[in-house]
Amino acid sequence: MTWTASTCTTPIAQGAHAFTVYQHGLVKRTTAAGEFVRSGTFAVGGYDWAVRYYPNGDSAAEAACRQPSVVLELMTADAAASVVYELKAVDQVTGERLVLREDKTAAFDTRNGQFSCSGVQFVETPAFLAGDFLSIECIVTIFGEPRVSKTNKMPQPPPPPPPAETSDVS
Repeated sequence: MTWTASTCTTPIAQGAHAFTVYQHGLVKRTTAAGEFVRSGTFAVGGYDWAVRYYPNGDSAAEAACRQPSVVLELMTADAAASVVYELKAVDQVTGERLVLREDKTAAFDTRNGQFSCSGVQFVETPAFLAGDFLSIECIVTIFGEPRVSKTNKMPQPPPPPPPAETSDVS
């Protein structure tokens, strides 16, 4: 009997970005509902990204509730990407991270000439604004297209794969 084998791997790119808004009180007072401040651009997986922070909500219609929003934005023009992302706010007193959006899968597409983003609203607490600044962390994971190897002849059946390692990634 003749054996052949091939493999499939999925490339993964991951990156993290910290965005700190200093003089938060001033930014909140001078930014209207629906307006945002944008982080510097950061690259993950061949795409450029930014974090948008809407201190008074991401829509003028939400002006009455003034609920802030944090959004991940694809900055690369004429691109499409599916990602898993996480957004966190840092407690300025304890250093703990509050997960605002955990392992959110989202499709981003700027091929139509429009901006493409996904995010979450959250409630600001004094611990996250101590010292008059807000720190937001964003972790982006991009899964590439699966790659299948060339088929090769084998003299015997392939060995079983090694056991999967488990790790605590946080």
